[in-house]
Amino acid sequence: MLSFVAFVSALSLLACAQNTSAPPGTSTYTPLLTLASSYNWAPSVTPNILDPTVPDAQEVCPGYTASNVVEDASGVTADLTLAGVACNVYGNDIVDLILSVQYQSTTRLSVKIFPKYISPSNYSSYILSPYLASLPEQDGGTSNATSDLQFIWSNEPSFQFKVSRTTTGEVIFDTFGKVIVFEDQFLELATSMVPDYNLYGLAESITTFRHSNNYTQTMWNAYSLDNDAPIDTNLHSTHPVYLEIRYSNGASTSHGVYGRNAHGQEWLLRDQQVTYRTIGGSFDFYFVSGPTPKEVISQYQVGIVGTPVMLPYWSMGFHQVRWSYHNWSVLQEVIDGYANANIQLEGIWSDLDYLYMNRIFTNDPIAYPLAEGQEFLARLHANGQYWMPILDPQVYVPDPSNATDAFATYDRGAALNAYIRNGDQGFYIGDMWPGLTTFVDFFVDQGRAFWTGEFLRYHDLLPFDGWWVDVSDVDSWCTGSCGTGQTELNPVHVPFPLPGDPGTRLEVDYRYPEGFEVTNATEAASASASLASLNSRFPTDTPTPTPTVGRTLPTPGVRNLNFPPYALNNWLPGHALVKNDISPNATHNDEYNTTEYDLHNLYGHTNANATYQALLDVFPGKRPFFLERSTFPGTQVWGGHWLGDSNSNWANLYFTIGQALQLSIAGISFVGPETCGFNGNADLELCARWMELSAFFTLYRNHNNRNTIPQEAYRWATVAEATRRAMDARFRLLAYTYTLNYRANKYGETVMRALQFEFPYEEGLKAIETQFLLGPSILITPVLAPLVTTVQGVFPGVGAGEIWYDWYDLQQVNAGPGENVTLDAPLEHINVHLRGGTIIATQTPGNTTKTTRLNPWSLVVALDAKGEAKGELYLDDGISLVSDTLYISLSYANSTLSTSVNGTFADTNPIANITIAGFDCGSENGKRDICDHGSECEKGNGTGLGDVRISCKDGVLCVAGLDGVTGNGAWVQDLKLTFP
Repeated sequence: MLSFVAFVSALSLLACAQNTSAPPGTSTYTPLLTLASSYNWAPSVTPNILDPTVPDAQEVCPGYTASNVVEDASGVTADLTLAGVACNVYGNDIVDLILSVQYQSTTRLSVKIFPKYISPSNYSSYILSPYLASLPEQDGGTSNATSDLQFIWSNEPSFQFKVSRTTTGEVIFDTFGKVIVFEDQFLELATSMVPDYNLYGLAESITTFRHSNNYTQTMWNAYSLDNDAPIDTNLHSTHPVYLEIRYSNGASTSHGVYGRNAHGQEWLLRDQQVTYRTIGGSFDFYFVSGPTPKEVISQYQVGIVGTPVMLPYWSMGFHQVRWSYHNWSVLQEVIDGYANANIQLEGIWSDLDYLYMNRIFTNDPIAYPLAEGQEFLARLHANGQYWMPILDPQVYVPDPSNATDAFATYDRGAALNAYIRNGDQGFYIGDMWPGLTTFVDFFVDQGRAFWTGEFLRYHDLLPFDGWWVDVSDVDSWCTGSCGTGQTELNPVHVPFPLPGDPGTRLEVDYRYPEGFEVTNATEAASASASLASLNSRFPTDTPTPTPTVGRTLPTPGVRNLNFPPYALNNWLPGHALVKNDISPNATHNDEYNTTEYDLHNLYGHTNANATYQALLDVFPGKRPFFLERSTFPGTQVWGGHWLGDSNSNWANLYFTIGQALQLSIAGISFVGPETCGFNGNADLELCARWMELSAFFTLYRNHNNRNTIPQEAYRWATVAEATRRAMDARFRLLAYTYTLNYRANKYGETVMRALQFEFPYEEGLKAIETQFLLGPSILITPVLAPLVTTVQGVFPGVGAGEIWYDWYDLQQVNAGPGENVTLDAPLEHINVHLRGGTIIATQTPGNTTKTTRLNPWSLVVALDAKGEAKGELYLDDGISLVSDTLYISLSYANSTLSTSVNGTFADTNPIANITIAGFDCGSENGKRDICDHGSECEKGNGTGLGDVRISCKDGVLCVAGLDGVTGNGAWVQDLKLTFP
């Protein structure tokens, strides 16, 4: 530890080099000092899972013995006492523990193990506050006799336990044969697993959706500008929950396991065993019984962490942003570009460009002057569109020796003591976009009050519509509190070049996706030559040697916060927890000086809470909308999330599906990627395929880096056409998706849905990650590889009688059970299929979600094998926290379509047409022109029954001209229509 202190002290004495670089475009971003690269050096550690010499806690630790056991109908309590000599392998053993088992509901069992003696000063070291993560309680009616799950324990040879199903005896969690390890900086238990187990979840990572059985999921929220999309590593979020599916004889059972712990942790998935390790906290496990995947996910959300918030309707529109929109005029040009290309655009977003020298709650007075911005936003809002700027929870620290560098935002926060501290040395000052910065402390009232106050002030200047909260992992690009005693250096550039910095390796990005050398050989050759020239001008830096911290040993009564004895496999260079983050020994402003070591993975979560509450003050009575980079269980009750700065390549396109489905298990339902990729250059083919795919994610946003080529959807004619076609389907499905959002909010259901979750009896689906469902009824089969015009996909359930129809022509798919069907997929087309037995209410797309909602309704009825179908529709005003609502049940049976309407929300749009797929046209087949549900049916604008037009061909019945029949509104009363 002494060597580390000396190392950091040396950093503070290093001189800064001159750098006159500035972001592209007109800006007041003046020439800056650049911090020496050594500011971002950090000592290295060897992760335990990569070090074969480290001791195995299972071999050297004694476990615990249970005594004073009390078992009753509500659960089990016991004292656990260390069963032998303390091993102190990665921390100091806790001798006395408490076991508390509760039958909390028929489907949920809680198992807690925590220290018997806890003082207020170290409470947060072991106990996760209910304020930070919801703490479920017993329902008051469940007992061991009525629970789906039972707890079994033994003291031979030491305390161990199992959780099994009451009715079948199936064991779903089993620590028998293992020891429990509980130290002040290390906890471990292991569960035996069935062979070749099927485990999903443990978000967030970019990996296979069905986890490999030789994989370690590290959870320490982290971000790197070099590559924000690494495979098989820790990312921005911590969600220690998994779902397991077990198949047997054409059926399956599913269960879930949640480890309520916010400390850095690892889940080691190995052959027939999962080992759970964490560097703090306690064992706080919740087991949910399912037994279906959808029930597991619902039980986890509804009963434990909370369901996704209802976001405003407009959040489901299409959004555009790029780092390097240099002024208000450029934003308007982008808006006009989409309008001229006839592509819907809901929101224009701003990256750092709009800020004055990257300082939050400012605007660049030259590039983004207030008066022009206010006019721009008034015009934007009048058109039913929205502005979403970026926001970082770091506050620039002005140079105290320079009166012209004053920053009132910082001063207001400092007066409130709203920033994280560097022990007793004042505020913790790291380095971020604007230079040396402090970090808002959202764990205390004054930090949240500061946040709200700045929101209100800024909205008075520029009326934003929501926020995109970045770098809440929480990041700092120097090691330790590097700005302490050095704020006179401000403003400074970060200690490495940023994308677009002139005269650096990152000035221009010459990378293109796989296949570009085939589709555009000339440009690919030019890019390759330019890259070679760049590499010759800026040779790859030799890695700077930094001290390597050997395995630290536990010290009685002391926790080593920056370099804990158990080293996590943090993926950043050198692996240390001090790399690119606030150091773990930074302290918060609560009365016990809780450290980042205990709270790091919660920073984005608490920021989300503060942001949601602040937006409520800005928009009273309205639903807040923001995205949060870093999330934790329960963040979904406040906001959405995006998948990070993806790379413009086919691998990142491929993995976005599994990453989103992984997060759906955690309850993060509003999610999406940086469409077309953020780093590197998208080409026409990749961007077309990505725009098609993202049209069926809940968040639809295009975003890229400032040193890459523009990639707005209208830049290429083919991408524009592919986007229009996919966008047409997305907007027709808005009401369907909104209803899914309602069900997610009310019942904890998923919006994007894995095939294996909707069809859990089909074992052949267990590894599918190239297709997904939107709700139960819309099947998406995208192209995820270059240079192809076909794609293969399975049609689940056909062996059990399911029918699928092509979305575009409503023709029935011919597919066998488990068959990989080859589907045509020209570049401008994404395959979308509709499940038989479904009724979907659609509206003709307008240029925004608002104008779409003003259009008449259409009903698409896809019949199942029995000639029946059902559907539902949820409506409200789409913006208010409290609104009148309308819920419509739709059914079709015996040639009769019926609707049942409940609620008071007024929707006056009529039904224009009804299309029925799978209809027996009989002798009429071919005698009338088909009326396609996407075009001709919408031309029926009759005012009475005499204007109703009916046609039937190829199994598709179309009834158009129903406007007059339902002229007062489709949902003002129940409706029944019989079709001859």
